[in-house]
Amino acid sequence: MPSQAMTTIVFDLGGVLIDWNPRHLYRKLHSDERAIDEFLVEVDFAGWNAGMDRGRPMADGVRELKQQFPHRAEWIDAWMQRWRESLSGPIPGTASRSSTDRNGPWVDLQSTIFCAVRSLSPAT
Repeated sequence: MPSQAMTTIVFDLGGVLIDWNPRHLYRKLHSDERAIDEFLVEVDFAGWNAGMDRGRPMADGVRELKQQFPHRAEWIDAWMQRWRESLSGPIPGTASRSSTDRNGPWVDLQSTIFCAVRSLSPAT
């Protein structure tokens, strides 16, 4: 069987390679954990974010969520503008091997991916 070159690599970044948690951002907006939890549950943040993970444009998701929860518009807008603040850095020990590893040379994916994610525009 002929070998084929790998053309695509898909990473699950949030909570796998990068410490991602919307609370990292929302703690900057409010010090009350209960208020943050109420917001996340009320707007079904996990479900809403999953839609964007599946390819829904963030701007569309934000607009529709603000229509459903106008009293939460400030925090929803904060996500659109400041979502990168939900990333606190690489998860230690993930996807990184030294060039002396018996499985061959690897790039330090922690730093590379974190820098790439940090550079994304807010509309992504």
